[in-house]
Amino acid sequence: MNAALVNGTAGTALELDEGHKFAAGHPAMHVLPAILAETEVTDRDGRTFLEAFTAGYEIAARAGIAAQPLHKSYHMHGIWGTVGGAAAVAHVREFDVDQTLCAMRIGANHALHTRFETGHEGATLRNSYAGMSNMNAIVACDQAEAGFTALDDGIRRHLDRVSETSFDVDALTDGLGERWEVTCGYFKCHAACRYTHGALDAVARLQTKHDLTAADCRSVRVETYETAATLLDPHPKNSLAAKFSIPFAVATRLCRGTSGKRAFTTDALTEETIEVAERVTVETSPDLEARVPEARSTRVTVKTRDGYEYAEFVEHAQGDHRNPFTDKRLREKYHALTDPVLGREQASELHDAVTELPDVTPATLTALATPDE
Repeated sequence: MNAALVNGTAGTALELDEGHKFAAGHPAMHVLPAILAETEVTDRDGRTFLEAFTAGYEIAARAGIAAQPLHKSYHMHGIWGTVGGAAAVAHVREFDVDQTLCAMRIGANHALHTRFETGHEGATLRNSYAGMSNMNAIVACDQAEAGFTALDDGIRRHLDRVSETSFDVDALTDGLGERWEVTCGYFKCHAACRYTHGALDAVARLQTKHDLTAADCRSVRVETYETAATLLDPHPKNSLAAKFSIPFAVATRLCRGTSGKRAFTTDALTEETIEVAERVTVETSPDLEARVPEARSTRVTVKTRDGYEYAEFVEHAQGDHRNPFTDKRLREKYHALTDPVLGREQASELHDAVTELPDVTPATLTALATPDE
């Protein structure tokens, strides 16, 4: 359980984890740490690991879709993902149908009482939400195995209250076995909340086309969808709050020419960057809001100090299943994150092992992911 907690927390802290725009959250990071821990200690094979991950992802994503739109007060981590995590662990333990359903219903009961403001305000408790969800997935299976019973229709009844409207139970099975939600996931290259990515893509294009620098910009106007437009504080107090600020994200990209991990560290919170962030305005655009959830689009307009005006429109941010990364680009991201920890050789061995699943055991993966002392 502690391994699931720690890995789930680590997996979200950099804001570079995979996500799913229709679920409006991160199914993979709510499933992977739990089954990695479970399959390692039970010495299960790679096929069981892959089956459990695929099933857990599918259920977590569908539970997220069913809960949409989530009530605005909630942060999406740690709520519906526990249902998918419980299903995945149940598969590893070879539960029957009734016991699996019981674990999923208990998992829905263990949804966290999260707040979206933890991101805005930089309360790092937020970084533990996905970790807690993975730990609770294991707890839910322990309880089901021990004989605890769950509410009838417990998934809907527990999660109905987190939805802005009502939990759509039909979404759990719509097209099940024909449409795979794992094919609709997105990947990140910017180390910030996904809602900032349209703006960051647009700024990156403008920098490439017009050789823009922070000093060139008199003002930056960001038009986007309603949820993204809430990320408007130009004065984040720490690195987590910086990841949930469109003005800061735009400013750090303009100042540093990157929006990767180092652009959102404590060292990046400089007076210069904050001054640029103060020139960035963020507003909701009705026409862009109407595109959600199929497209989470953003329009950026820059006015320069010498009188020019440049605009860029991003329909689908990079990494979206409608605008996917190449395998080469994903591997570059992987090595950028793992090489400093593992070294190039060991990182390459781990990457190769992952691509050889299911012929590799989860225990082998965790051994290769452990830095040499």
